[in-house]
Amino acid sequence: MKNIHTLLLGLGATCLAFLVWEIGPGTLWHDTVTLGWGAALIISVAAIEQLLHTLAWQRCFEPAERPSLMRLYGAHLAGGAINIVTPTATLGGELVRGGLLPGVPGALAAATVTVDRLAYALADTSLGVLGLLVLLKAPSLGGLAHLAIAAAAALFLTGIGIFWALQRNGRLLSRIVGHPIVRRICGPTFAEGLSTGSASVDLRIATFHAERTSALLAAIALHIAGSLMGAVQLGLFFFFVSAPATPFMTIEVFLVGIALDLFSFFIPARLGAQEGARMLAVSLVGLEPALGLLFSLVLRVEQVAWAGIGLGLYSLLVPRGRATRQASRLQTLDLQSGAAEPVPEPGLTPGEEAG
Repeated sequence: MKNIHTLLLGLGATCLAFLVWEIGPGTLWHDTVTLGWGAALIISVAAIEQLLHTLAWQRCFEPAERPSLMRLYGAHLAGGAINIVTPTATLGGELVRGGLLPGVPGALAAATVTVDRLAYALADTSLGVLGLLVLLKAPSLGGLAHLAIAAAAALFLTGIGIFWALQRNGRLLSRIVGHPIVRRICGPTFAEGLSTGSASVDLRIATFHAERTSALLAAIALHIAGSLMGAVQLGLFFFFVSAPATPFMTIEVFLVGIALDLFSFFIPARLGAQEGARMLAVSLVGLEPALGLLFSLVLRVEQVAWAGIGLGLYSLLVPRGRATRQASRLQTLDLQSGAAEPVPEPGLTPGEEAG
């Protein structure tokens, strides 16, 4: 798996280098100077985007069980950073998100993260389908390209449908941990423990789908709103580089980019694929492909900037999470033993508590 990841990363880097060489460093530099400090404003819009995605995740909790918005925001940014800097697709970041919520039971955290992932996928799929319609009506693409796009879309939608059905029927995690490959990798004893825990998570997920459809729809809507901040960023980019792009053209470029991103999820960080997608999307509306490449590079800088912020938050949240979980374990032992002495507050030594 590591070798495949390295191979895909190398191919993506090679593709990116070729695109930069094809456009020409001089052209890119000229457009970068024209963009100027507008790039900082474009990158800052991501703060609103991530906040909307966090609000969507918050809707996946019962109102009485929701952690604070700031805690969820920090966990969301930390998870996103892990997704960017580690070769785990989105799995590593999702595990981090759920693990940075002290006081939230593991089954509840896992259930909300899983439901939120479905809501995010449905939101992006909704926008991606619109982008596919734009692609299919593009006269510059031939019939074979249209056929390939339609086939890829059908496969992707089938995968999303299976993901939704397994969640709704309460069989998602049990199917995963019950697979013979998992038992072979983890061993029968550990796999049995995973199976027991997955049943609790699957039950929570199925209950959510049965009883809280409106919350799921709200989460999808918030994720769509968050993703649409990308259209705002693109509009700002066209404004700062003085591109002759109408609002309708901006929406078309944004939707095509989302659609093509859906089909490159297996490429680490979509390196090369993201740049090629933006160049194609920009060229379809009659603009210079160099603008698409530059916009994608701005998005790369955004990823690095917010990954740094997320990693910083991760380093702050992990010690607190560990301290709180340790305090909870001590409190449980105290109740079981019937001891009357209070448990020290997290982060305080017994001497500090006495003082």
